[in-house]
Amino acid sequence: MKINKYLIICFFTFLNLNSQEKNQFDYELLGAVMLDENQLISYKIQFNVEANNFIQGYSLTDLDGENETKSYIRGYYDEKTENIKFKESDILYTKSKFLPEEFCFISFEGTFKGDSKKKLLEGKFVGIYEDKDTCATGNIKLVGTKFVEKKVKNIYKKVKKIDKVKKIDSTVIAELKPENFLKKFSETNIKSGEKVSVFVYSSKIDVDIWDYGIEDGDIITILQNDKPVLENFKVTRKKKRITLVLNEKENAFKIITINSGKLETNTTKLKLYDFRREYEVVANLEEGKAAVINIVKLKVKTNSVKK
Repeated sequence: MKINKYLIICFFTFLNLNSQEKNQFDYELLGAVMLDENQLISYKIQFNVEANNFIQGYSLTDLDGENETKSYIRGYYDEKTENIKFKESDILYTKSKFLPEEFCFISFEGTFKGDSKKKLLEGKFVGIYEDKDTCATGNIKLVGTKFVEKKVKNIYKKVKKIDKVKKIDSTVIAELKPENFLKKFSETNIKSGEKVSVFVYSSKIDVDIWDYGIEDGDIITILQNDKPVLENFKVTRKKKRITLVLNEKENAFKIITINSGKLETNTTKLKLYDFRREYEVVANLEEGKAAVINIVKLKVKTNSVKK
C-alpha cells in the first residue's frame, strides 16, 4: 500500500528522537501526521492507560526538524471497542520560532489495535489554535516502536549482506546499526547553532549536567543571559547540579563547547527540573560552537469566575 511506503520514508527521514524521561510507558508509537495537502510530518506518542480508560502522556512532532515540539496529550482509550481519542495541550519544549499561541494542537479520534503485533493506530485529526480556530485537518497513522525496531534490524541485516558484495559507505552502515539508529528514539538532541525553547512555571530550577557519551575530557562554559554560571567546566559521568534563578520571562541558557576532548563532538546531557515537569536534552556540539536552551517562564493559568 502507498501509505506504508510513505510511513517508511517518514521514519528514515525524520526520526531522531527524543523522549526526555526514562519512564516506561504502556504504549509508544511512531509514524506520521498526513495533512490534507499531502504533506507528511513525523509524529510520536507515548502514553499510559490509567483508571476509567483515561490516558495521558506526550506527543512529539517533526522529530529532529526545525519545528520539533513536545506537548502533553490526554484522552481516553477503550480496549474493548478499540476506540481512542486524545488532545494535545501545554507545550513542554519546541525548536520552532512560533509563539505558543500560534501553535496548532492536534485533536485526534480513531482506532487503536493495542493487542496486535504492529499496535496500529489510525484515524482523523483536527488541528486547533489556542483561540479554538481550526488550523489543519488530516489523518494520523502510527505503529508500535517495537515493530519499527524489528524492521530496522531486518534492514540492517540486508545492508550487511549487500555490503559484502558491493561496498557501502561506512557512515551509512554505522547510522543503520540498530544500537545507533534505535538510540535516536529516546533522545532529544540540540546541535551546534540550534535553539530550543523550554516552558516552565518556576522562578528557580535545578539543572543536572554530565557526560552522556565516553568520558573524554569535554570542557564547557554555560551562560545565562550572557552571564557565566559555569566556566571551563570539565564534564564527567558524575552529575553536576546547578540552580538557576529565572529573573526574566525569557532566560537564554547558552552551552559553549570550549574543548570537545578526544572525540569530535561534545556529548553533554542536561536535565532541567521544574516543580511540575522535567526535561532531558543531549547537547551534541562541535568545539568552539554553542547551542541555546531558551527557558521561558510561564504564569500559572487560573480560571476567572464572574460574579
